[in-house]
Amino acid sequence: MDPMGAVKRFNPGSKISKRRRIKMSIKNVSFGLLMAFVLAVSPLTPVAAAPAAAAPKGATTQLIQAAKSEGTIVSYGLPNSWVNYGGLLSGFNKEYGITHKDTDMDSGTIISTLIAEASSPVADTTDLGLAFAKLVEDKNLSKPYMNSYWAEIPGYAKDPKGRWSAAFYGVMGFLVNADKVKNVPKTWDDLLKPEYKGTMCMKNPRSSATAQMAVLASAFAHGGSETNVQPGLDFFKKMVDRGIPNGVSPSSANIQKGECPITVQWDFEALRNKDQNPNMNLKVVIPADGTVAGLYIQFVTAGAPHANAAKLLMEYEYSDKGQLAYVQGFVHPIRTNVKLPADLLAKFPPAAAYKSVHFPKDYVGLDKAGSAIADGWTLIAK
Repeated sequence: MDPMGAVKRFNPGSKISKRRRIKMSIKNVSFGLLMAFVLAVSPLTPVAAAPAAAAPKGATTQLIQAAKSEGTIVSYGLPNSWVNYGGLLSGFNKEYGITHKDTDMDSGTIISTLIAEASSPVADTTDLGLAFAKLVEDKNLSKPYMNSYWAEIPGYAKDPKGRWSAAFYGVMGFLVNADKVKNVPKTWDDLLKPEYKGTMCMKNPRSSATAQMAVLASAFAHGGSETNVQPGLDFFKKMVDRGIPNGVSPSSANIQKGECPITVQWDFEALRNKDQNPNMNLKVVIPADGTVAGLYIQFVTAGAPHANAAKLLMEYEYSDKGQLAYVQGFVHPIRTNVKLPADLLAKFPPAAAYKSVHFPKDYVGLDKAGSAIADGWTLIAK
């Protein structure tokens, strides 16, 4: 639609997937404190040092053997360019010798395909925005599986029955071309200033889930939530009335050309654009007055032909290696006790910048929020 120890870095700068899709995450969790904690923790304690009653982390020998016997895993919507799935799956293949086949498609197509193939499943796993979680549950599209890191996943990022969980998330922010914008905006309200007239690029909330999440982010900044998006719509009406948006839909190409002085987008997209254009004076801003996190969920599909391989991939995605691979794609790991290399963290905004992040907990409300924003935008843009 349209979201760690030193290791060899995978280049996340390749062309991003054609989809990316989110309507997402509520609890006002301090990500700054979270990242400070991540920096402070030592590497995970070896299993041998754990209490006798504690379950060991990672895949069992039995699961590994069963997955290797299957030899293949098939996915929908996990292209190499999306949040470093190329690097993650390369590591998975190197460790277990299991080959990967993917068909890239947007979230809506993934859902309709899984439903259509219910009697003869093809895919073993996929990756969707949190807003699709209720549909996954209602249509019985997943096979429940709780990976060995389940206790470390926050409650808002997993289904208590094991039908899905979120391995990573992005945060809505601004990408600012400081050569085009004299004063870098720090908050949503800053964008209302006359100096920013005609400078802001964003996608259309009537068709883009990323743009819908931008409106939701501004709603959180003005007292709203995923069940109350009106403050966000009211704020964007002020921006439209003042001519702040320039009508340009952002892309890597027009950002490079300087056509988007300010782009509203996920931080992982902004960080990727910054990383790809080291000679440009690009700044990534997390609005200090409030923003939203967008979670992405993974699951073993119902009737997965290679269910053991899919379960093993779940183990790998939530392991230290998998979580680090996601961060190399500029998203945030869901587990907080994974050690991250300082040089990689240095590419992100400082930890304190993420104190304004809100994590939606009502994923049913989140799904409805997207529709409410799309409908409300029709009145704003008339």
